[in-house]
Amino acid sequence: MKKTSFISGLVMIGLSGIIFTWERFLSLYLFGIIISDDKRGSYPSEPSMPNIFENIFVCLLLVIGIVLVLFSLSKFRKSA
Repeated sequence: MKKTSFISGLVMIGLSGIIFTWERFLSLYLFGIIISDDKRGSYPSEPSMPNIFENIFVCLLLVIGIVLVLFSLSKFRKSA
């Protein structure tokens, strides 16, 4: 149980990082499209980068992953 929850926690933390990175990449990609397509030059000076707390899935996966890792580590300490 403790090994499964530890691995599941790490996978959830990694998945939240991948989703967050992909979201930031898409923000920069769309900003590049806006800059290259705008003929008038009225684009914003910086892209609007998403915050880590804006996407509910990133927050949820991160919190669940941290809880699972801490739960498995506490079970490991009790058994050792």
